[in-house]
Amino acid sequence: MELYDFQVRVAESLRHGRSVILQAPTGSGKFLAALWPFLEGWDRNQPDQFPRKCIYSVPLRTLANQFVDEARRLINEEMVLRQQPNIRIQTGEQSQDAKFQGDLTFTTIDQSLSSGLGVPYSLSTGMANLNAGAFYSSYLVFDEFHLFPLADETGAQGALTTTLQLLMQLKGIVPFVLMTATFSSTMLRELAHLLAAEVVQVPREEYASIAAGQAGRERNRRYFVCDTTLSAQAIVEKHQTRTLVVCNQVKRAQELFGELQKQTEGTNIRVELLHSRFLPDDRQQKEQLIRREFGKDASKWQVASMIVVATQVIEVGLDITCEMLHTEIAPANAVFQRAGRCARFPGEQGEVYIYAVPQRERADGISYPDYLPYPKTLCASAWQSLHARSGQVLDFEDEQQVIDEVHTETDRQLLADMQRQAGMLWEDIYAAMQEG
Repeated sequence: MELYDFQVRVAESLRHGRSVILQAPTGSGKFLAALWPFLEGWDRNQPDQFPRKCIYSVPLRTLANQFVDEARRLINEEMVLRQQPNIRIQTGEQSQDAKFQGDLTFTTIDQSLSSGLGVPYSLSTGMANLNAGAFYSSYLVFDEFHLFPLADETGAQGALTTTLQLLMQLKGIVPFVLMTATFSSTMLRELAHLLAAEVVQVPREEYASIAAGQAGRERNRRYFVCDTTLSAQAIVEKHQTRTLVVCNQVKRAQELFGELQKQTEGTNIRVELLHSRFLPDDRQQKEQLIRREFGKDASKWQVASMIVVATQVIEVGLDITCEMLHTEIAPANAVFQRAGRCARFPGEQGEVYIYAVPQRERADGISYPDYLPYPKTLCASAWQSLHARSGQVLDFEDEQQVIDEVHTETDRQLLADMQRQAGMLWEDIYAAMQEG
């Protein structure tokens, strides 16, 4: 099986005892980069060189479900292993591996982190040491790391900072990989220092080769910044066969969905709505439909023309693509996360349209941009940075420049806050480990 150079670099770093922070664009093969060294080591049965267990943590259940299927496809279709590893899933919806006994367990960050802290969600207090032992003797993968929550609803430290504090103590002991597409250069450098980890990035030349694929046609996304707010008319005018629309708030997505239904009445365009407030069964059906109709294999499409209106739930967990993506302005990392669902696969061409958010009026009559749920400063900075590049094709390095412009100061503040509050966080960690 032929690997890209960056995937080889990940494997080599891990084999030489260096954990890895991997920054690679969506659709470039991060999943294979993380699993290849584990599966190869597992097949060779050399536990003295690489752990025989892998715990693969993700921020969302939908990602865990998707990766189980992808891992089975990878093992059955692309790798030749003498034995099949035991692949399991452990989430709130699917509890197949409460004791983390699988060879390869896909789980959510709350399940893995609670296990590492000795208070596993899936087991009683009396059995907590089982999962703690599994966690600290496994190869640990943390995917979409930038989406781990910074704090819970009470303001307490969240999964991202808690995970970092644990890994700072585990460096050189437990091999791990952190994967992201949207960290600033400052964050990458600081994390590499704190965790004694190797940063692996995809250089522009290699990214161009990956984006072109076997067809040899370069994949690209062209970005346009529109000074207007999102409208059904603008979406329909630019629509071809597959369009995604992302709103920052559920209410706005619902309103736009209704407008699009009226705008497309009497046409062959099907309009769908996806957000977090649907019941689980309904949402699962919608996600299955979207995966099929926006998937890589066009031969499986059953709808000639389709527009999906969604909220942030579309940003991760769905391996889909489209020709046109319309999004409200958000922080740069969120914009590029959404854009990863446009021209996602090699050789594809796509266009991303970024719109202003509606105005909200205060009680005193003064209007202001309704950026919620995002910080005003990050959205305003992203708007300025992207506006200066409107009409341009942005590759992965160009996107990184925008992220650096927008997120560097915020990331510095996050790291400073984490260091300053480390003492209080460790009091909580010790309380969990020692007192349950």
